[in-house]
Amino acid sequence: MEKDTAYLFEKEKISKAMMSLALPSILVSIVDLIYSTINAYFVGQLNNSAMIAAMDPSSSIVMFIESVGACVGIGGASCLGRYLGAKKEEKVKETVRTAMTLCLLLSAIHMVLGFVFLKPFISWQTDDQVVIKYATQYGLISIFTIVFLVLRTTIVHMLRAIGDVKYSTTVISASVVLNIILDPIFMFSWGLNLGVIGAALATSICNLLTCVLCYLRLRSDKTSISWQVTDLHIDKPITKEILRVGVSCYVRNCLPAVTSAVYSKQVFRYGTEFMAGCSVGRRAAYLLNYFIQGAVNGYLPLASYHYGARNYKRLFDTMKWCLSVLTIYSISAALLIRLIRTPYVGLFATDPVVIEYGSKFLLFSVTSLPVYAAYYVFTVSLQAAGKGKESMILSMARQGIIYLPIILILPNMLGQLGIYLAQPISDYLTVIVAVILCWPLLSEIYHGSKFQKQ
Repeated sequence: MEKDTAYLFEKEKISKAMMSLALPSILVSIVDLIYSTINAYFVGQLNNSAMIAAMDPSSSIVMFIESVGACVGIGGASCLGRYLGAKKEEKVKETVRTAMTLCLLLSAIHMVLGFVFLKPFISWQTDDQVVIKYATQYGLISIFTIVFLVLRTTIVHMLRAIGDVKYSTTVISASVVLNIILDPIFMFSWGLNLGVIGAALATSICNLLTCVLCYLRLRSDKTSISWQVTDLHIDKPITKEILRVGVSCYVRNCLPAVTSAVYSKQVFRYGTEFMAGCSVGRRAAYLLNYFIQGAVNGYLPLASYHYGARNYKRLFDTMKWCLSVLTIYSISAALLIRLIRTPYVGLFATDPVVIEYGSKFLLFSVTSLPVYAAYYVFTVSLQAAGKGKESMILSMARQGIIYLPIILILPNMLGQLGIYLAQPISDYLTVIVAVILCWPLLSEIYHGSKFQKQ
């Protein structure tokens, strides 16, 4: 482990260490969202509600494939952080090899499944033939090139685990600019006039370029870890360690794909315009959530390292700092959105009816921001400590065990209001489960920090 990275993890002031890791992570997370947000913005300018509505059904199955990157990336980063903290250099090298090999293998399997089930998956959600056509076109292109995003995600997590975040952040940020340039060229009548297909192509090209550049960083001698695409090997014990944490991330990211499809089917009952409005409202809300996810992803390598080193005092202080800052952010963001929700949603649509639906959806969504921050900190703390079982249960609770019954039942009772309320209610119930599951770990960290103070 390089000296400057060791100092950052072990000696640097917690606020500065968190800012060093969290800010690039936030930017990377927001950039990931901006890819789809940019597409939503330009598709919204086409004044075609069917195209806006088509982005959700097709993205559900893409999310299923993307979950591989989170599974292997976060599981590998957790494992890598603990080996770094324990000073096990050989295990560090083997973790990188195993993680990248797993990523390639699982990506290929998921892509095949994606192609097979795409059309029937979309048709199950809606019987609007125009929406089905656009969603299928968008989904086929996205699936064909999604492996590049999955590989990039895994590499970024590997680099983040050793504190190397600036390069990937710069590369991914630059790709946003390229995506903004390509989208209108590919989509509008004065360019290639490909509509929603152009949006998918522009994003795919950017994913390819960022993947290649991040891979070149990983195979270079400019970081303390390295890997080449021909260096394929799976270490069974390390695979179990990666998947022990990674499966919970997989579930957490796969379940939104399942629930998103169920959600879409429920929303389409109220018409394509309502679906389009909820779609833009969700994307507007995601930007706020992704800030939290990015910040906590910056917390993961610090938490893994300190738990591996049994430095409970620094781990406790880091967790407390993260919770405090994100809670303040969440409350402030929720209050701000109440004031600007209509013009904010208006960035992604031109139809007044769609904007009205989207504004209502966003207003209800932000009410659970504060508890979402706590939920995510607790989830990542469990991952950092290698508590895969607990973190998987917690992930299943938010997007499955709790949310699915709510989204299935509440709209039947309250109509459109049930759609708006489903996720906030799920978030508040989930944070109660989070505290219960994380309590033994929190107790271990708290008591360990008290002992180390003495």
